[in-house]
Amino acid sequence: MTLPVKNEQKKLNAAISGKLAHDSRALEQVFESCRTDEKKMTLLVRAFSESYLIDQHRRPLKLRPLQESIIVKCLTYPDMDATKHRKLAILAPRGSGKSYALSVAVVIYMFFKRFRDLVFVLAPSEDQASLIFNYCYRHFADNDFLMSLIDHFRHHNKPNITMKGGTVLRRAPIAASNQGQAIRGQHPTFLVVDESPLIDDKLFIDNVEPCIVSNRAPFINLGTPKSKENHMYRYLYDDSYADSFEQLHFTWRDAVNSGRAYSAPYTENDMLTKMMEWGEDSIYWRTEYECEFIESVSQIFNPEHVKACKEAYSFVERGTKVHNCCVGVDIGKSVNSTIISVWSTEKSDEGNIARLINIEEIGPKSGGHDIPYQRSRILANCADFGASRLIIDATGIGGAIEQEMRLACIESKPQIHFTPFIFTGGPKGTKTQVYRDMSQYLQQGKVKIPDPSGLPANESKLVNKWLAEHISLEYVMDASQKTEKISAPDGKHDDYCDSTVIALHAALGMLPPESSFSSVSLNTPSRRVTGKQSNSSNGALFAKTTGRRPINKHAPGGI
Repeated sequence: MTLPVKNEQKKLNAAISGKLAHDSRALEQVFESCRTDEKKMTLLVRAFSESYLIDQHRRPLKLRPLQESIIVKCLTYPDMDATKHRKLAILAPRGSGKSYALSVAVVIYMFFKRFRDLVFVLAPSEDQASLIFNYCYRHFADNDFLMSLIDHFRHHNKPNITMKGGTVLRRAPIAASNQGQAIRGQHPTFLVVDESPLIDDKLFIDNVEPCIVSNRAPFINLGTPKSKENHMYRYLYDDSYADSFEQLHFTWRDAVNSGRAYSAPYTENDMLTKMMEWGEDSIYWRTEYECEFIESVSQIFNPEHVKACKEAYSFVERGTKVHNCCVGVDIGKSVNSTIISVWSTEKSDEGNIARLINIEEIGPKSGGHDIPYQRSRILANCADFGASRLIIDATGIGGAIEQEMRLACIESKPQIHFTPFIFTGGPKGTKTQVYRDMSQYLQQGKVKIPDPSGLPANESKLVNKWLAEHISLEYVMDASQKTEKISAPDGKHDDYCDSTVIALHAALGMLPPESSFSSVSLNTPSRRVTGKQSNSSNGALFAKTTGRRPINKHAPGGI
């Protein structure tokens, strides 16, 4: 910072924290004089932050460059006489401190605009709407003078912070149609929409957009991008919005260069590790950290990769013992079928390959929900093909037969290694993990299924169902939880998919490539392990030919 700039900074610090701090009209004039000049606004933001705000160590707040850029853009009009750039779309990676930056922008606006302005914070969930609101209140509460400017604070039943001059900060979720009423008919002078891409398009168009049509209020949309089928994408790339929206686009690299965030420290090693964990080409990484808009977040598997699995071979006849055989079972629930998929694992030049050698569907009307019948068919499939491993979805109703199956596998000759699988949700949850692994297996050509065109009609029907489910499976956004869930589209099922992913997790994911797939004896039943417990106690159940314990870095909780 050059000497003239330092001097100007000192003057601003002294002015806004001295007598001028009590003169609301004079403060507003200072603020407005900076709104067309980003350099002046930068100095004003620094002056305010260092005078009134504190960090987690109770020291004057020093904003990081990324946060400062967001705040300055939120508070400036490059051209006060035109509509261009009065609306802002900010794309920033998860955990980069963007919501905290917005809270600072809101508090600065309220400090300088104390007379009967309306500031509104919207978000797709109550928790997210509360985040910026609570940050704002904390900023006021951490400084006696700022707190003295507050006339009223309400946290429940239309939460708001009201300043003595009449300016009000309100928050509201907008995740359902009835919640849209909170903003309908309002005309805020400063509107912030956090996690904007997670808000349903129709709700956004019907409730949010109309409230900023009639005024020149700053309209700030913030979040990580999702698909191109979204209002955030239209704001940035649709020609009809070209004259009104300015884009501020940050990636994880910008966050790293900007320094550590309070809530999620960013270092290059942190992010490279995360990139390796999720996969550079994964939807989650590309949208949440590279901040890319992709064609669609809906499809889990590339349809071309799924279709490429087909090979000209037939199902193995029952009664044929198969080396390295694994059985995966998805237990039927409600209207769903129980699916028993049988896989063999073989080595190739590219590593281990899993081949679908048989499959059985037990519909709800043919015993799919009858536990004794399910048990008998599962064991029959294991016996028919000489399976050395059995993995069952033990989530929900599946847990009812877990203990029975465990004992049956121990008593079988030869013994079968039994594993209950517990599905959990969320971007880091077990289900997402195994499905992400499955996507990689498909891409790498490690999954083979028989070409249905060369199979008998009944077998062809089963394989075509397998193909259809894997192609149609999609991500579903859970805005309230800020997560992507894996689910079948309305009217469709994912039973074949669940049976497959857990079987392939056992066949391809639980052992390194050089491991053997021979049957392993279970002397005593192991306790059930949940997602919150360590899985290290189960490592001894799988033995390499060398006798060393394999490392299973992909095994989720429950395995």
